Amino acid sequence: MPLPLTTERLLLRPATLDDLEAWLAISRDAEQVWWGEPRSTVDDARANLDKHLTSQERHGFSLWPVELRATGDVVGLTGLQHLADGPEIEVGYRVLRGHWGHGYATEAATAAIRFGFDELGLDQVVAVTMPTNEASRRVLEKCGLTFVGVMQVYGAAQVKYALSR
Repeated sequence: MPLPLTTERLLLRPATLDDLEAWLAISRDAEQVWWGEPRSTVDDARANLDKHLTSQERHGFSLWPVELRATGDVVGLTGLQHLADGPEIEVGYRVLRGHWGHGYATEAATAAIRFGFDELGLDQVVAVTMPTNEASRRVLEKCGLTFVGVMQVYGAAQVKYALSR
């Protein structure tokens, strides 16, 4: 299952520099949900995108744009990354609010996890989310991850989930 990955409704593909505008929109949308106002600048988004382009080149994984196969519209990001730049590999996802409630996060994250196990040979995938983010916790549980505890990461207390091969 090499990249790009396809699911029933989605295409997950490596990011390119041409994704900067979508990357910024997704970052700002997520910030509005949690902090009430966008904080990311174009420079922030470019730095974050560059980080993921480098990860894809070095490690064979990163966060990837999620496109609707029917339209080609980018509706979010998903993929794998190092948890807080450490050794554990986490699945991550963000879906633009206008596309919530369609199961895209679960569909995309499941494909990313399968890629991690089947293509990268990972033994475990983890994920973290804010304790109050019930929707994200449901996505993780639908993907087969189970709650393992609370940890301080990314500047806040997060609930941690894991799935072993």
